[in-house]
Amino acid sequence: MEKIATNLIEETCEPLGSSVVEALIKIITAKSSIGKSGFPVIGEDSFQHFLDRVPHILRDGQRLVEILDRLENKINSTKEVSGELKESLLRSIEVLRRVTLTSGVTAPPDLWLLRQVLSTFDELNLNELILSKKWFSRPEFAAINNLDATQLKHDLKFLLSRGYLENRGEEYKISSCVQARNVFEKCKSLPSNVPRNIIDEIVAVLSNSGDPALVQQFLEYEDTDKPVPGWIAGVQEIEVGFRLLPIVLAVRYLDINRNMKEHSVLSDTMLNFTPEMEKVLVGAGALKSNGTLTLMGERIFARGPGPYGIIHAYHGYMTHHQKVLRGNREGFWVARGENVAASQDANSKSFKQINDSLDSFCSKYKFQYDVYIEHAVGQGEATRQRFNSNGEKDIQYFGADLEDAAIDKSVENQKKGKLPSNMKFVRNADIGKPEILIKGIEKEKSKTENSVMVVGNGFHEVRDQTNEKMIETFSKYSKAGIIICFTEESGLLDEDLLFTGWNTYHAGFRYVHEISGQGLRPAIDNDEGESARYSWKKCATYGGYRVLEEFTTRTRTIYPNPKKDGYNPAISVNYFCIPESLAKKLGV
Repeated sequence: MEKIATNLIEETCEPLGSSVVEALIKIITAKSSIGKSGFPVIGEDSFQHFLDRVPHILRDGQRLVEILDRLENKINSTKEVSGELKESLLRSIEVLRRVTLTSGVTAPPDLWLLRQVLSTFDELNLNELILSKKWFSRPEFAAINNLDATQLKHDLKFLLSRGYLENRGEEYKISSCVQARNVFEKCKSLPSNVPRNIIDEIVAVLSNSGDPALVQQFLEYEDTDKPVPGWIAGVQEIEVGFRLLPIVLAVRYLDINRNMKEHSVLSDTMLNFTPEMEKVLVGAGALKSNGTLTLMGERIFARGPGPYGIIHAYHGYMTHHQKVLRGNREGFWVARGENVAASQDANSKSFKQINDSLDSFCSKYKFQYDVYIEHAVGQGEATRQRFNSNGEKDIQYFGADLEDAAIDKSVENQKKGKLPSNMKFVRNADIGKPEILIKGIEKEKSKTENSVMVVGNGFHEVRDQTNEKMIETFSKYSKAGIIICFTEESGLLDEDLLFTGWNTYHAGFRYVHEISGQGLRPAIDNDEGESARYSWKKCATYGGYRVLEEFTTRTRTIYPNPKKDGYNPAISVNYFCIPESLAKKLGV
């Protein structure tokens, strides 16, 4: 049966080329299993082999998915392959399909950032210096080229995490992979007249109300359609990802992404898609040449807006990236208000999990609350869910945010009836300064004791974080008697990011938060190196909270396989924290 299985893989995957077929035979025929979470998993060596040998992002990914589908059908219809071997083969195929489809969502934000970093490097002739050197010292490189050493560190670590550089401490050199040299040689500076934030212009074209000339210029790129070995993106993937992200966000802004389903005809969904847009979508594997949407495309439009919007909110930093690299950070900031809807997309599932956990906690411990707070409020998605479930008769709602744009979106939703009419708003509320929120609640004659505060990816926005500062922040909330349910994405190290390939979008997520002075934290404590930064759980615990594991939920892990050393943190965690005083009172 093993020989028959190998022959099936070989004949089905033949269009991908002999080296890829050889790799797929080795991966798919290796033993697979079911993980603790109930999903199929493959071995660590198999996953690493997949990353090293099999092209699987954007158009290459869609091709791979189609071939895996055909292979699965053949295995299911072949009587000669049965039993545990058949089940193992099908599990391996499912893992590869899942990882590949995930890459269509996670790769474009990083590619959008990479194109702009490489553009700045070309403008400053840094690409030539990298190509001409073996090892170079980051501090010396910064001093010689009059660059900000901290920003240069962020840029080099980002390039390192995407496979284009190698390092040994503070020394770097270009990676040995063919993609690295091509990228540094061919990714030239972007035209100065094309804005980095071009969503409004694309929206106007899609609405048949704008001048398509600038959008057309932005979308033009040379399509070589030449697969690159392994997971590291080549020049074409970077060019496509850079153009795909604003198209997807423009479609989300027009609220037509829900109509983008597999097999749907693009021209039926949106009449004003231009040929240049279609070319980008074909290059991304989202669209077939006959104009129908692929499964990859459906997932990109359905799941992409959340992570794409979060990353795109930093377009101010990327527009002025050369200034930032020169040490000038004045006059620009995170434009989170522009992408509040996209952030809501990203957090909606987490808020559902948090609200469900809150219900379970209240039921188990007969606990009641009458104040519900959403910090980093955005459009008030967590509040909307709670309002739909509980109404407003017995609960006083509050929304807090540092940015007026986010509060304004919530007020707009309140006027539409999507949020409770009794909801009060606390503006200029820096989440790292609890006293602002506490005073705002007390001003409305409400109490913070035994109140509930839900936060969606807000605590990492505390600037200039230290362990002590975060502990102090949690301590103030704890002393006010506030239950905190917050979601945060895990801070990952370079090694994590390299070995996950495109299984997460955390390379870009980490990069934009680093360059804007925000701080991610690990899900698992490790006192070595960069991760000497305490975990969120440790900060909350030292700040006077009891983190209740029973009501803390997690998303999928960063690796699609069990690690040999057991390390495999969740991509994000929804922490359920109650003040220690309340824990003792309830007998938790």
